Amino acid sequence: MTLTEHFTLAEMTVSQAAARTGTPNIPDSQKVQNLKRLCVELLEPIREIVGSPITVTSGYRSPQVNALVGGSLSSAHLKGFAADINAYRFGSARKLATLLVEQLKEHGIAFDQLILEFDQWVHIGLFGPAGQQRGHVLTAKKIGGKTHYLSGIV
Repeated sequence: MTLTEHFTLAEMTVSQAAARTGTPNIPDSQKVQNLKRLCVELLEPIREIVGSPITVTSGYRSPQVNALVGGSLSSAHLKGFAADINAYRFGSARKLATLLVEQLKEHGIAFDQLILEFDQWVHIGLFGPAGQQRGHVLTAKKIGGKTHYLSGIV
């Protein structure tokens, strides 16, 4: 099923953890609509800004898949409002995050969270748990074996 010109439902629900364990990762119709909105309002504009394809490494997560990957109980992935992305042809996750912080603001594109996670991928969320668009920019790093969230891209 095509959600937008460049994104399909299959790529927005792909999960290595689900495939490895045989865990279902099937969104209901409301979550499919949320994924479509995520693609329209964030992922397609990001693809245009970057000028190259976006790879989604995690989009929608069922509660079981979210638990498998150690996701937050309030994760926007559970509602279909977040994706972890890379743009390999463009450059590193850090380069992508830095550009997006500047360009999303410049283009007036609202979001809830943009997180550079472990210098490996960028988490982009459209809405938070209470439907908010806080515009938070964070960097996730492992410090002493625990994940810490630092303000900004650091």
